[in-house]
Amino acid sequence: MKDDFKSLSPEEIKKEIVSSSEEVRKARFQYGVTRSLENTKTIRDHKKRIARALTTLREKELSAQGKLKQIAPKAGSVAKATKPSKGKKK
Repeated sequence: MKDDFKSLSPEEIKKEIVSSSEEVRKARFQYGVTRSLENTKTIRDHKKRIARALTTLREKELSAQGKLKQIAPKAGSVAKATKPSKGKKK
């Protein structure tokens, strides 16, 4: 499940980053020292959550400065790459 950080304020996003970092630290300790971590995927999930939050935070900073470029999706289908012919050159 992807988190929706776009609706949060920058301060709330920073709190989420700190809490997820703490969860990663706890999970790494459980995995490395006590060997009591049942699901090692939680480390990866929290790291991805941190990355999403940092990306959203950076997007908000750039949009506040007016430096974020919005890329509009292209209408229609995607152009196909053409392969060079294998025959003789003319």
